[in-house]
Amino acid sequence: MKGVTLWLLHRITGLLLIAGLAVHFAVMHFSGPEGITHEVVLRRLSNPWWIAFNLAFLAAAIYHGFYGLRGLAVEYVGSLRLQRVCLWLIVVTASLLMGTGIYILTLG
Repeated sequence: MKGVTLWLLHRITGLLLIAGLAVHFAVMHFSGPEGITHEVVLRRLSNPWWIAFNLAFLAAAIYHGFYGLRGLAVEYVGSLRLQRVCLWLIVVTASLLMGTGIYILTLG
């Protein structure tokens, strides 16, 4: 991908994070008298729409955060070789976190 596309995707994921955070906050903190229990969360995660929302929220958070780390690595790491190592670690860590999130959300 080109740099402009990655930058634009970073901005879009930031907007998605704001919207997702609003939904997350409303559901988790204003859930009504039943509160947040293990059963309520499991019931919610049995709904494919909530799974899709959580996966999109997770993907947006991981991309947004790790793209920011990539920017820091490019900006502040002087050695090109060390920069490549940092970028590789960023990609591997983000992939592992996304894989773990997918695994957890699709257990049921």
